[in-house]
Amino acid sequence: MQSLDLLPQKGVYTLVISLQAKTSLRIKGRKCSILQRGYYAYTGSALGEGASSIRKRVERHLKRRKNKHWHIDYLLADSKAKVEAVIAAQTSINQECRVNRLIQAIKGTTIPIAGFGASDCKHSCRSHLVYNGESSMQNQIVEAYTSLFKCDMMRNLTLDTVPSKREVERDCR
Repeated sequence: MQSLDLLPQKGVYTLVISLQAKTSLRIKGRKCSILQRGYYAYTGSALGEGASSIRKRVERHLKRRKNKHWHIDYLLADSKAKVEAVIAAQTSINQECRVNRLIQAIKGTTIPIAGFGASDCKHSCRSHLVYNGESSMQNQIVEAYTSLFKCDMMRNLTLDTVPSKREVERDCR
């Protein structure tokens, strides 16, 4: 795995997630959702330092067992979900929605769960999670970041392995 130390301290990031099989996802306070096998992209931001930096946020996302606070925690705790890449850019202003809109414009993307990751969104995003079937979108996401940020401000990490812990399968019954 490439070192998360290469990620910027603060800014915007997108996780490229592969879901190995169809799964049911129950997020606290929401109805059960069915997610199809394939690739997803989740965009978030971390504008703080220390525990609220991008590095620490992504490190937390990669842990299977954690207190579930954000919508993405529920998806990433599923044993069928694997973060394959992290694309991030350094910025001191929130660019999460802007990046998210560019990713949603990638051909073939759909919104799998309305409102996912967008509960505090100020720009009326339908979701901060997008689905694109069997295409990882990584190259297109890098292009979207490149169109907004200077190359020296951007990082594209491909993760070979994700720390795994034994996780009990959840069911939405």
